[in-house]
Amino acid sequence: MAHVTCVGIAVWDLVFSVEAHPCGPGKYRARDLHEVGGGVAARAAKTVASLDGRAAFIGCLGDDLIGDHIIEDLARSGVGIESIRRISGVASPVSAVFVDAPGERLIVNHVDSDLFEAGDLVQAEEIIDSDVVLVDMRWSEGSLSTLAAARATGVPAVVDCDHDPTIGRGMEVIAAASHVVFSLPTLAALTGSSEAEEALRGVGSYTNAWVAATAGPDGTYWLDDSGLRHFPAFPVDVVNTLGAGDVFHGAFCLALAENQALEEAIRFASAAAALHCTRAAGQIETCSRAEVEALLAGSE
Repeated sequence: MAHVTCVGIAVWDLVFSVEAHPCGPGKYRARDLHEVGGGVAARAAKTVASLDGRAAFIGCLGDDLIGDHIIEDLARSGVGIESIRRISGVASPVSAVFVDAPGERLIVNHVDSDLFEAGDLVQAEEIIDSDVVLVDMRWSEGSLSTLAAARATGVPAVVDCDHDPTIGRGMEVIAAASHVVFSLPTLAALTGSSEAEEALRGVGSYTNAWVAATAGPDGTYWLDDSGLRHFPAFPVDVVNTLGAGDVFHGAFCLALAENQALEEAIRFASAAAALHCTRAAGQIETCSRAEVEALLAGSE
């Protein structure tokens, strides 16, 4: 069974279903509310487990009730939790998420400024049996130690770059990876170009990694020897975009761990993300391997 270790942030999400996003002071009513474990690396790990891979999560949490909830959620999802760091005296991450009628999300997130300062760095023995590692941009020191361990052991290392890498040590993180998957807006902000091919070529001055960019309903772009490549998003009825990028990254890493070719890995990840977007807030948010394979088969 292919094994992916995901390193970074885990969050407890309070998800409010609303007709429209709040637009100013006042009182707003939600149609529904549910709570779920989220966060870039944590949700990617849950995705790997749901798609029949072996998943582990490494990150920092407070020694509090929210941290307990997050760990219980990961364990229930089949994710290995043995290397989670519990930090006394800090709060675990929490988000208030508003999902409107078209399925778009607005997120207000709180991460204790001291959360990642006390976490032990990732050691090579913690990823030694991993086929692929994934890091996010939230825990720079943990990501850099993971990437160093991955280089030392020859493990492919993927970065989920969904926010400004010029903050903190983010540029070092993307420079140390073997694969970087940007969100297109993040890539455009970094390179100064909103045109996919120009932006992807421009990022070559920052990293030697293979790079791609996800563009939501416009699909995914990457470069190979033939030039710009594009895989369109699967057409689905979108009801909830929360975590779709995290699902894409988790599925992409699992596909790499299974030795799928890059184009097939992107197709596999795109299918998983598309299915995730069809799940209403409050429903089971992870899709099964059978569902992904059925969507792929139906698109051939």
